[in-house]
Amino acid sequence: MSQTPPSPASVSAGGIDARIDAMAKVGLSRAAWFALMLCFFFANYDISVLTITLPSMRDELGLAGAELGYPVTWNLVGYCVGAYAFGHVADRHGRQKGLALTIAALGLGGFLTAFSWDVWSLTFFRFLTGCGMGAVLALCSAYIGELAPKHQRGGYLSRLYMVGTVLLLVIGFASLPVLAASAGGWRYLLAFGGLVLLVLPLINDRALVESPRWLVAMGRPAEADRIVRRMESRVGLPPGGTISVPDAAATAAADDRLPVRALFRPPYQSRMLIVLGFWFAFYIAMYGYASYLPLILEGIGISTSDAVLVSVLTRAMPLVSGLAAVLLVERMERRTMVIIGTLVFAAALLLITLDLGETVATVGALFSSFGIAFMATPAYTYTAEVFPTRARGTASAIADGVGHLGGAVAPLVVLPVLTSFGARPASFVMVGLLVIAAGIIRLGVRTRDRSLTEIAA
Repeated sequence: MSQTPPSPASVSAGGIDARIDAMAKVGLSRAAWFALMLCFFFANYDISVLTITLPSMRDELGLAGAELGYPVTWNLVGYCVGAYAFGHVADRHGRQKGLALTIAALGLGGFLTAFSWDVWSLTFFRFLTGCGMGAVLALCSAYIGELAPKHQRGGYLSRLYMVGTVLLLVIGFASLPVLAASAGGWRYLLAFGGLVLLVLPLINDRALVESPRWLVAMGRPAEADRIVRRMESRVGLPPGGTISVPDAAATAAADDRLPVRALFRPPYQSRMLIVLGFWFAFYIAMYGYASYLPLILEGIGISTSDAVLVSVLTRAMPLVSGLAAVLLVERMERRTMVIIGTLVFAAALLLITLDLGETVATVGALFSSFGIAFMATPAYTYTAEVFPTRARGTASAIADGVGHLGGAVAPLVVLPVLTSFGARPASFVMVGLLVIAAGIIRLGVRTRDRSLTEIAA
């Protein structure tokens, strides 16, 4: 029996939008979800494993002085380069090609880092890894947003982050005996990150399919319709069907065809400045805090051993905040959750610095971790969904990638204050940056329970 051909409306941008939004869940296969989980896990794994392996690298490779900063600095440079390059590929040539390149860079960079023989090889391999890290989280967030119904974009992303957090905690404890077993244990841990390359075979027409919204924006509606029909079948909906598309949706669809340069002209210029400003200010505070927390705690009178213990305990808080994000991300406006998490982080820093005793400082340190993890998922979701499909990959990758320059700026902002004036003034600087970040994101548009086509208008 022949299938009823789709109506023209059903394969327009608004029609594809409406059909995806009509699904009760995302119509992706289990293989696709496994691939996305691996992407999120290994991107965050590489970030976390570098921290615990750097001392071993230093000892074996004989790094000293400024050499210690080279691999970290060039990793951040790679983050910015990869964010733009792979984000642009994803918008111009498709989400599949963009994901394949960024995953290949992340996996090869992580694997090759394990074979570093001097500071320059280590620096180059960390630069390559950074190129992959710079786009993988942003592109995966954008990808999920384009495949998910409007009332579930944040929910799916939150659950992926939650699973990744649990895995990171388990792997974090398992990595300690590997490091202790031999001087070269750090090589095994970094080589493990290369397993993200297992995702590459899953970028196909059955698992990580091309984004239907991108296909329509590129004038390939028949391919988009075929993918959406398969998704509809998976969730129990009749494939195809006539979709009524309002005029407003058709108007918004035209915006999806705008070139990337339109991101830097009204109306998208303000959105780009908002998300860039937010991420840049936030990352200065976050990297300053993450890098110098033991020094800050010691500076206000907490012993070295207790300072290290508090730093370790903060790694468990993302489990709590991750669960909270899963429960609330589709019940609250995204930017509101980002503001709450950012301000909780700021308030926690104040608790640390008010000299109310070790117990209060410990609570502050724990809640700082809670705030960071609570805002992460809605912030990534929001960054991806405020831009049109035609430029979403580039925009979200640039926002997060260039925003990470705040991490490179952190030692120039936080460390001089910490060394010259003490822990409390340094904390006050970070609190001020977090308040500024919260104020910036408050200026953004509303996105919860709105279709991507409507948001792009």
